[in-house]
Amino acid sequence: MNSTTIVGRTYRVLAPEDREEIMIGLRRGESIRSIAGRLKRNPSVILREMRHNSTEDGRYQAYWAHQRSKRRRRSARRRERIADPTIRAYLRGKLKLGWSPEQIAGRICLDMPGKTVSHETIYQYIFKKERSLTQFLVCGRKNRRKRVNKRARRVMIPCRRGIEERPEGANSREEYGHWEADTAVSRQSKEALMVLQERALGLTLIEKLPRCAPGEMNAALTTRLSGFPPQMRKSITFDNGQENRRHQELHTELDVATYFCNPYSSWEKGSVENAIGLTRRVWPKKTDYSLICEAEVAMLEQRLNTQPRKCFGYLSPLEYTLGVALTP
Repeated sequence: MNSTTIVGRTYRVLAPEDREEIMIGLRRGESIRSIAGRLKRNPSVILREMRHNSTEDGRYQAYWAHQRSKRRRRSARRRERIADPTIRAYLRGKLKLGWSPEQIAGRICLDMPGKTVSHETIYQYIFKKERSLTQFLVCGRKNRRKRVNKRARRVMIPCRRGIEERPEGANSREEYGHWEADTAVSRQSKEALMVLQERALGLTLIEKLPRCAPGEMNAALTTRLSGFPPQMRKSITFDNGQENRRHQELHTELDVATYFCNPYSSWEKGSVENAIGLTRRVWPKKTDYSLICEAEVAMLEQRLNTQPRKCFGYLSPLEYTLGVALTP
């Protein structure tokens, strides 16, 4: 039975059987107090029920009374979702930038003091009021399929160290300078994207590769990470792709340790997998990367690093990194 708590007490909505009792009592000529006492309700509840849900000719019919009550309750819930036009304009703009409803809900109080909205309200507004905005939401399966491969799990990476040897500071994200690396490839071109993700600060680096090969991969890693101080180059975690087989050269060039996920366990480097998923929202899998210029890559990198993150209290990775750098 539905119930609503009002100022410390619980109000039970009249059920169909309660309305049957009211109808039978009225036909027997019982008093309102007698009917209320049998139902253990206040007499005002019975009076209000008769006033609101009787038929036009003044008779009380249990079935029609219940139908009237249900219609009234449904219409009472039809409140305007996000009535404030400034909030609507804000969420439209941020959705088009690729922000999720949760990011918008967490960030709006920083950008627009005094304005609040929950991510669930944003979802309801999109799906029930302005469905044209659904194109800006991430669409995919709710449950991830477990990948099963019965082939022998051979690994062709020389001098490989498994992820189980990675230091605890990297696993817990308590130390800075531990990165995850992967590539986004396409069947439409030889070109690929190298994506780097810092585990603690959330920084994302994207570099276009002429082809997905060991030499090009190492060159891109060296170019991007050499600009960081040594304390920001502690380790890189890879998968077992053949573009990573010359990882030992990075020990000399960058003085960085390298670790590898277990075969067919991409979830062990979930941060960079998520970052690649964000790039796929802009350039889907069948994109020809040869048609993408370096400026577009830089713009996407900037966008990802300025999006608010829940884990940082809805600060962006750049804002969070700046705050860490200024902390004594």
